[in-house]
Amino acid sequence: MYKIHSFVKVGVIASVLLLLITACTSEPAQETPLAETVSAVQAEATPVTETDSAAQGEATTAPETEVTAQEEDTSEDPAATEELIVTPTPAPTATPSRLDLTVAEIAQATGLDKTYVFGLSVEDWINALISVIIMLVGIFLVGRLVLYLLKRLVKSTSNNWDAAFLEEIAAQIRWLVAVFFTQFATTRLGFLSAEVKEWLDRIYFVCYLLIAVYILWKLIDFAEKGYQAHFAAQDKEPPPEAILILVGRILRFSLIALGVIIVLDRFGVNVTGLTAALGIGGLALGLAAQDTLADAISGFTILMDQPFRVGDRIEIQGLDTWGDVVEIGTRTTKIRTRDNRMVIVPNSTIGKSQIINYTYPDPRYRIQIDIGIGYGTDIEKVRQIIIDTVRGVEGILPDKPVDALYNEMGASSMTFRVRWWIQSYEDTRHIFDRVNTALQKALDEAGIDMPFTTYDVNIKMDPSAGQDIPLKKDPE
Repeated sequence: MYKIHSFVKVGVIASVLLLLITACTSEPAQETPLAETVSAVQAEATPVTETDSAAQGEATTAPETEVTAQEEDTSEDPAATEELIVTPTPAPTATPSRLDLTVAEIAQATGLDKTYVFGLSVEDWINALISVIIMLVGIFLVGRLVLYLLKRLVKSTSNNWDAAFLEEIAAQIRWLVAVFFTQFATTRLGFLSAEVKEWLDRIYFVCYLLIAVYILWKLIDFAEKGYQAHFAAQDKEPPPEAILILVGRILRFSLIALGVIIVLDRFGVNVTGLTAALGIGGLALGLAAQDTLADAISGFTILMDQPFRVGDRIEIQGLDTWGDVVEIGTRTTKIRTRDNRMVIVPNSTIGKSQIINYTYPDPRYRIQIDIGIGYGTDIEKVRQIIIDTVRGVEGILPDKPVDALYNEMGASSMTFRVRWWIQSYEDTRHIFDRVNTALQKALDEAGIDMPFTTYDVNIKMDPSAGQDIPLKKDPE
């Protein structure tokens, strides 16, 4: 009901505006164009005499110098085509319809074309009333009929998105029909001046463009929702939300830019010259903001290539940065470290660095430590103790192998490399603590020596030097 009342108000307001335009643009004591048109039509019906044929022959033998002069006049001002704002050519007068001719004939027959009210003839007022009726019929009847037919059409399809999209743009379709019939109703009025019709035509053009831009804007929204729903229906992971947002922003920006260019061209602005000026300005801006553009391009590459995602734990080698990805922006990427510090890294720097992703494609993680065992110890016994001890630690994956490899013969010990798997990289430090504690206790209980590096200091004295090393005496 609210939409119906709003359209009633629009119809009444449009009718009042049409009557105001009619009254404001009236010129008293002028012959109506329709009357002249009727006379011309009647004159065309009369047979052509020989005198008329001769006159027409003289007219056709006009010298070609006039055409040449006109061509010279058009070529005298080449700078006119380079102007930024070009004066538009007025639209030609519309050809009267059969309805207009009928009204003109009735007015001439009854003498109403010679009766003026508020500067307009009764014939003009009749045409204005007909235009108001056309507007109201278009707004309240044709608009509903068009929507009814479109709804019947989308019901025959198996896609529910068509009906949802039609419901979303139903108001814009009504506005489109209303603007069309309003334009038709005002164009047929012959008493309106060419300047008024030109401005009305510009207003109608802007209305059409705004309606089209809004419908395309909604179409982009529905395309994003439909793309996500398509992946959800197939149990597939949809593309990152950041990519959809970026593509949506590019499409919307392009739509607005195209609309602005069309409006400027319609109002006589030289779009070619304006585009050239904007291109030079864009080049200067690009040279001044090379780093920012490099960051933006790298950000777009990261979003498309997806070396990491929001929530992944990564390490950027060369920057000594290690943490969880919080946000992937157009220019920078934000990383939260383990000590809850936010590191903001330019995307161009990330694009030039090597990235280690601890989360993707699998968060399970293998870690290792080295243990020194004294020489002379039973190797297989040590190996079995290490494997059994590590398997009993909480957090070790039971379905993954635990290795105890005799890796190196050290200077004072045999080096065993111990490797195991954990569920997530987040437990690394806690697992290290538990495994080291368990191995220390197990090896101590088994009496296995874990030697540490010792040094023997030998002092060599030269007897021929005849010098004794002074010894410090304890105080008495």
